[in-house]
Amino acid sequence: MKREMVRALTLTLLLIGAIPAIADGQATERPRVVVTTDGEVDDRSSFVRFLMYTSDFDVEAIIPTNSIWQKSGHGTEWIFRMIRLYEEVYPNLILHDPRYPPPNSLRRSVFPGNEDRMKMHQVGEANDSPGSDRIVDVLLREDERPVWLLAWGGTNTIAQALWRLKTSHPDTVSAPALQKARVYAIAFQDETTPWIQHNLPEVTLILNYQYMAVDYEHKGHPLSNGEIFDPEWMTENVKNGHGPLGAAYPQEYFSEGDSPSFFHLIDNGLRSTEDPSFGGWGGRFERKFDNHPSYWTDAKDDGDRLKPLWRWLPAISRDFAARMDWSVMPFEGANHPPQVVVRGASNRSVRAGQTVHLDARASSDPDGDAIEFRWSQYVEAGTYPEEVVIKDVAQPRASFVAPPVDAPQTIHIVLFVRDAGVPSLTRYSRIVFTILPDD
Repeated sequence: MKREMVRALTLTLLLIGAIPAIADGQATERPRVVVTTDGEVDDRSSFVRFLMYTSDFDVEAIIPTNSIWQKSGHGTEWIFRMIRLYEEVYPNLILHDPRYPPPNSLRRSVFPGNEDRMKMHQVGEANDSPGSDRIVDVLLREDERPVWLLAWGGTNTIAQALWRLKTSHPDTVSAPALQKARVYAIAFQDETTPWIQHNLPEVTLILNYQYMAVDYEHKGHPLSNGEIFDPEWMTENVKNGHGPLGAAYPQEYFSEGDSPSFFHLIDNGLRSTEDPSFGGWGGRFERKFDNHPSYWTDAKDDGDRLKPLWRWLPAISRDFAARMDWSVMPFEGANHPPQVVVRGASNRSVRAGQTVHLDARASSDPDGDAIEFRWSQYVEAGTYPEEVVIKDVAQPRASFVAPPVDAPQTIHIVLFVRDAGVPSLTRYSRIVFTILPDD
């Protein structure tokens, strides 16, 4: 009976959009997402995973494009085939989260982009496509939320849309629309990415090379030879016994160079969409040039360019395994992420020498599982360069003393909440403290 009450409460929270990690007791809004993909095999693996997270996004468009690696692209049929498989597990997925989009809404979001190898690097007249037209329409819509334009292949269709928007509309219309654009590109996969960089400085551009932590080779970090990259892990947790969509996962092991683009958007409490320098499941970034404040590329944690991504991979993989369970298991048979609630504002100013109290006692788990706490400072995300000592680091209530500073400095404190379910799942809450000098 208790389990049924927990399930009913959880579904109620889901219906009002409150199941993601919470800070200040408020859920964040779902991001608007446009996926462009060249259809390479790792894109297809990423698309399986992406479909399992569509409950967390407002999917505005799915657009096949090309790239220097897939010069003629792969069309739309493989996308529709994956959506048909998603349709088979959709009735079970909505038992776990009713926000999963109906299959027909995903089908209606598919628009062909530029797959002409002769126009791969071109922007301008005669380069429009249904995909670029759709991006223009999405950006012009009266919706103030940012639009995340995810480039799994080349950015030509995105660039064409941004060009069309700027050249065919007055500044009073195009300027606010362009301000909403967030281009998250996985490497330079055609010459239109630097075109965006040089011609549209008002457009936020995140260029990710940290993806190499999860690409075909996935080398160069401590988890490279770990369990999550073993074919046995993928077989057990995705490909076997997890429905037709899992069975369609095309690769033997975790090799998804494009997935960090939407890892960045998953509302897990890390607040990574607020500022690329915060860091989260999709990596951490810094401004490349002082004169181009909207252009971001890889930052380093502990001097390691890949660590901002690989440090989260175990939690990311367990989360995917749980989503795959949702494809086939009833609510009571699967695990769901804990709910994180931290008392107080998510951005706070404190004086040097002040004792800062942290309180997450209101956190809970929708399945009734035990949860464990860990408070941690994300040193690289803040401007204060030293570690502070957190007292009671493994308790729901903790504290630290704000260090002495000569000028305002920021400290990022991240709460990790992990449940005891199978697989165990982690959610977070980030508090950004501005430490003021003690006058």
